[in-house]
Amino acid sequence: MHNIYKRNLAEIDWTVKAELSQQDNVYTESKRSSFPSPQIVSDYESYECPVSGKLIEGRKAHEENLKSTGCRLLEPGEKESNTKFAAQAIEQENKKRDAAIDGIVDSVASEYFD
Repeated sequence: MHNIYKRNLAEIDWTVKAELSQQDNVYTESKRSSFPSPQIVSDYESYECPVSGKLIEGRKAHEENLKSTGCRLLEPGEKESNTKFAAQAIEQENKKRDAAIDGIVDSVASEYFD
């Protein structure tokens, strides 16, 4: 026992308090504490890495796998943005292809029908 407790033993009031009556034992809601509480972060579920094919189990293995494969996490909205830009690029390529085909058809048609 720590010395400070040994010195205070004689000063402690060891009398037994009477039990609270049912009327005194009333539940009162407390206001939410302004103290920050610790954040509990669960571990990642196991998954197979699409790049390396390895089974990744947990947060630490996930971080190590990202480093070893040279990958990174996507930013919020990045996947949707990339999908949108890819669709626009495909549409532009299709327009170029259509214009080229139309030009070939016009030149061939003009040779035969002029």
